Amino acid sequence: MKYNKEKKHLLPAVSTIVDYLKHSKEILRVPPDVIFCPTPILTNVVANNYKTEKHELNWGGDVYLFKDKNVAFATNFGMGNPCMAIALEVLIGIGAKRVILTGIAGSIQQSLNIGDIVLCTGAVRDEEVSSAYISPSDLALPDEDLTKKLEKAYGKTEIKKGLTWTTDVLFRETAEELKHYQKLGVKTVEMEAAAAFSACAHYKVPAAAVFAVSDQLANLKWEPAFGDKKIDESMRRNLEICLEVFK
Repeated sequence: MKYNKEKKHLLPAVSTIVDYLKHSKEILRVPPDVIFCPTPILTNVVANNYKTEKHELNWGGDVYLFKDKNVAFATNFGMGNPCMAIALEVLIGIGAKRVILTGIAGSIQQSLNIGDIVLCTGAVRDEEVSSAYISPSDLALPDEDLTKKLEKAYGKTEIKKGLTWTTDVLFRETAEELKHYQKLGVKTVEMEAAAAFSACAHYKVPAAAVFAVSDQLANLKWEPAFGDKKIDESMRRNLEICLEVFK
């Protein structure tokens, strides 16, 4: 019954972002460099510590334009791969040419602690969104050059690197899956990277991702630390580095 999606990424779409932008009468245009943060964890930091101009998009979500930098900050568009893909298509449609995703992720390795910064080297595609944009494979990959620039901007001992496991659901991570990905050396689990990398690859827009560890699953149980100051500090640092890379 289900249509074979193996070649979906090659097929033309019935509706496009160009059609939507005309229908919604979206007039905002963004600079070529965009920092994406799905959750509102950095919203107040951006609004209160930088000179910005806030815009609410017609489809939902907020965009802050930095007045003294040719960069935009997009946030509050919802969690998960579908939200990420929609947000990216809209922002690419109105001017985005390079993208860095920064957000929170769960650790699935004992070596990662709360607040650790993890530079993503690829996303395990345990979701459905990416198949709309790229050919079937195990991984969705970030742009190599942009990822190297991020790595160079951090101090040598400031970050860790590794794969992330991108899933579609928040409360269905199982112990068997965790043990499987632990053995493979996957560092984190989250819900946006595969969509970000695949959608950007489809539109030939370089993308990279960096996370702050917000919860721990390495012990095969959920140990949250949301609200910990180390997470806020790492997210602020990630914002600073993204702005440095995009200057």
